[in-house]
Parts: sequence; C-alpha cells; structure tokens
Amino acid sequence: MQEHKGTGNLLGVVLCGGESRRMGRDKGLMPVENTTWAQSVAAKLSALGIPVVISVNPEQQEAYGKLFPAEQLVVDSLPVDGPILGILSAHEKYPGKDILPLACDMIDMDDATLRELLEAYQKDTTSEFIAFHHDGFLQTLGAVYTSRGLAPLLQQAKDGSLKHFSLIRVLDHGTTHRIPVPSRAAFHNYNSRNELTFPEDDKGQEGKS
Repeated sequence: MQEHKGTGNLLGVVLCGGESRRMGRDKGLMPVENTTWAQSVAAKLSALGIPVVISVNPEQQEAYGKLFPAEQLVVDSLPVDGPILGILSAHEKYPGKDILPLACDMIDMDDATLRELLEAYQKDTTSEFIAFHHDGFLQTLGAVYTSRGLAPLLQQAKDGSLKHFSLIRVLDHGTTHRIPVPSRAAFHNYNSRNELTFPEDDKGQEGKS
C-alpha cells in the first residue's frame, strides 16, 4: 500500500511571464469578476490548501507587486524560454517543493479537476511527473512536476546543456503518471481578445504594450 504524501510538499505556481503578444496586453492583469486573471488562478490553487507563488519576468515586478506581496513573486532567473522558465525559476527558489503550475489565462480550470490531480499526486510515490492526457496528448500545465524530476533539468539549464525547452518533451522523456482528462474545457487558455466571452472592463487595470 502506497503512503499518501498529503499536500505539504506541493507548491502552486501561477505562470504570468509570457509576452501576451496576441492578447495585446498582460494577460495576468486582465480583469475578471472584480479581480484579475492572475489573482483568480492563484485563488484556485490556494483552495487546495497549498502555498502559491506568482512567476513573473523582471519587467512585470512592479505591476504584480501591487497585487501580491513581494515575497510571493518569483522572478525569472534562468537562460531558458517558455513555461519551463517559470517552473525552473520556482524550483530554484524552492528546491524541495513539488510544483503544480497553471498559466494565468487558465481561468476555466475547475476545482474538481485540480482535486483529481491532487489525489493522484497523493497516491503516487514513484513518478517524476503527473499529467492529464487526452487522445495521447499530454496537458503540460495543470500537472505536477516533482522536485526529483526538476533537479536535473535545473542543473542543465544552469550549465547550458538544456537544449530543449518543451514541457511535452520533459513529460515524454520522464517517468510520467498519465490521467485521463475529466474536462477538456478546464485546460482552455485564452490567446486573443476575440476568444473572450465576457465583457472587458479596463478601469484601474495596467497592461503591457
């Protein structure tokens, strides 16, 4: 019988450091229901009873410092590209933590899906990564990356030998526990304004040009 790990070793990470070019503004600062996308996604992770940090690039520190305590921000610090940058930067700052990343635009993620992931994480004591899949396609965010699986990737990033920054490649080449996706809608991400189905209210919001 496998021992449950609980949630004490899990860290939620909201990834906000992307350039948001197609949206035309910083997606994490987009308004939704009197809050922002980044705060909404952070709340979804906090509801699991785990600590949450916000991954940002250096140019975003000032804006996000108005929404979150400074100690909650993790600033990109490695010479890599894409979502793996935020994940590895968080791992570098919290090397003993297993990481559950969500993009700041995953505002449709639901509690039931996250708790199914959490249950799999609590039961699995051997896998490096835990991820949902549909028709063989792995969901790279809304997954768990253990500190054991991330440690060699961080070392490669630091010494310049990490040549492939794809999270799909990380999951495919690691020991990954795959879970069928319960709701594909939960993994939707918004890339442009014409995808939005709710009115935008720009009052008091800061965006990136």
